[in-house]
Amino acid sequence: MTIDQVNQISTTPIENEPTISNKLDKQIIKFHIYQHFIQKYSDFTSTNHETLNIQERLYPNLTGCTLSGPNKIEYRSNSLYFINDYHFQFNDIIEPSDKENYSITFLYLGEQLSGHHGIVHGGLLATLLDELTCRVGFLNFKSKRGVTANLNINYKKPTKCESWVAIKCTVMKKIGRKCWVKGEIYLIDQNKQDLEECDLLCDCEVLIIEPKWVDELK
Repeated sequence: MTIDQVNQISTTPIENEPTISNKLDKQIIKFHIYQHFIQKYSDFTSTNHETLNIQERLYPNLTGCTLSGPNKIEYRSNSLYFINDYHFQFNDIIEPSDKENYSITFLYLGEQLSGHHGIVHGGLLATLLDELTCRVGFLNFKSKRGVTANLNINYKKPTKCESWVAIKCTVMKKIGRKCWVKGEIYLIDQNKQDLEECDLLCDCEVLIIEPKWVDELK
């Protein structure tokens, strides 16, 4: 897979998604951190093919429809999944593995998502963290389904409206029907390539379970 093909996958709107403005499209493609992860994704999927079979499920739902659009979630990239093929054998993970198992999603958050004036509502950030941590957690279950059992979030710095952010979700542990995922929201600095050099706005720990009644989840 070439970097141009990856760019097309990660910036093309998903079916039924509102058209992404040319301005935001052109902005993110120039960010060093975005280019870094696109290249990394291209390299990663050249040897870990299962990740390429992941299909996003955004519509219809709260963040994919109701909260998406002008002045709301104005841009949302397809998540880039870095899940080593090993994890698709659905083994238990007792401690963080050297085999990658995380996702990265880029978003632009508009002014109508505020709680306090000019600051993104904490509930919106919690919703995004819940959704994205669950998504990567679900992929570690054979059924690809589950529910949130517990979410603990720490708000570290205000997230200002009209900001670019990156959300990283990392599987920390999985035992049977339980999966623990760490979520982090970073303010994107377009001139930096390393996510760890960007400001950490909030983080969370989520316990996800695959319930015994998982077949009832559609």
